[in-house]
Amino acid sequence: MLILTSYERMRRYIGTPGSGALTSTMDQKQMIVNWIVSASKQIETFLGRWLKLDTYTEYFDTPTEKDSFFFVRGYPVTTLTSVYLDGDGIFDGGESEITDCIVGKNDDCVILPIQPDVRGFKTIRTIYTGGLANNGVRSTFAIDNVAGTWNVGSFVAGGTSEAAGVVKAVTASSMIIEVLYGVFEDGETLTEYTDENLTTSDATADIASVTYRALVETYPDIVRAAEIQVRHYWKHKDDFELSSTSKDATNQRSFSSQDKAPLTPEVMALLSPYRRLMI
Repeated sequence: MLILTSYERMRRYIGTPGSGALTSTMDQKQMIVNWIVSASKQIETFLGRWLKLDTYTEYFDTPTEKDSFFFVRGYPVTTLTSVYLDGDGIFDGGESEITDCIVGKNDDCVILPIQPDVRGFKTIRTIYTGGLANNGVRSTFAIDNVAGTWNVGSFVAGGTSEAAGVVKAVTASSMIIEVLYGVFEDGETLTEYTDENLTTSDATADIASVTYRALVETYPDIVRAAEIQVRHYWKHKDDFELSSTSKDATNQRSFSSQDKAPLTPEVMALLSPYRRLMI
């Protein structure tokens, strides 16, 4: 599962307007982090796909003679490692490899060169690498032309993109940035700032290349959907079981039209373009 956002981003997002981010407390962090994990899982379930860029092993059934392509959950597929066939569905070493398999034009399915002559369940095993991003909000960059001393926890801004984030790890040749907003550009100059308002600077470095780009940079709608859902949880943390506040100074509980939907309508609307409707 890909964790879609971070506590620091949520602390800023659900902070009091005009007063800045929430003041961090252990109880507050526990609630928000748990909600982030819950919302991330619910969103992956709603989308019907795995979002984390990773190596996956999936099994498929061949109940009919027309089974020659299979939709995978961890798409888009970047590398197809192997496809094996086992009539018993055991895969204990007696399976046979199917060669010359290809990935479909939308990078979301595996196509076999032949129709399997075996009918059964869990008869196909495919191993592949796929998914949207390595991390929800943290991008990894190779850097060069480093000047000054970079510090973990300081703020960083891109000179061309005007993107900003927080330094989470840094070496002489690489940097991990938790992106707060914007999309960092390959080749731009990064500047370290000691405060969130980006008013004072210290060190600089150039992005030599992008190692991993965060989901929030490539598919910001998905991350924003998770953050809206967590913000919804925060807003209703004390009245989650109520659809109205009170009547005659008495709380009244009634059922919402969304009781059967774990996500809010606004969140589902943002996610709909990325939803897998065919499994």
